Amino acid sequence: MTTLTPQLASQLNTRMNPKARPGFSLIELTAVLVILGLLMAGAAVAVPSQIKKARIRVTKSSMKTIKTQIESYRAENAGDAPATLAVLIPSFMEEGADIDSFKEPFYYIPTPGSTHAYELRSAGPDKEMGTEDDINIWTMDVTSSN
Repeated sequence: MTTLTPQLASQLNTRMNPKARPGFSLIELTAVLVILGLLMAGAAVAVPSQIKKARIRVTKSSMKTIKTQIESYRAENAGDAPATLAVLIPSFMEEGADIDSFKEPFYYIPTPGSTHAYELRSAGPDKEMGTEDDINIWTMDVTSSN
């Protein structure tokens, strides 16, 4: 039979003490909350810029699709560009495809006799035409989200 040493008896009494409750201390909980707060603050800063980049990519993709639809229309109509993008709906495009990801209509105008048969632009993130963030189908960089 083994006898308990005073040290072992003390440890057992501490573990079996009904008044002692298992759990986390206030300092541990506070540290976890501070860490979570820092992570959330970092995400709050990063997410809006990623959303903007994603909208630019979606707008460029939509413009490439519209360009393809305009070229299909031109192939069926002796090379003439449509008068408006609305002419392409529903035969070539779905309803709402003439709106960019910034919830603004694309700027479209046929330009017969010039280098390109039409102009197709998005006002971009600032939603104002004629600013540096405009997206032009003929000059856009499809590999960039800027």
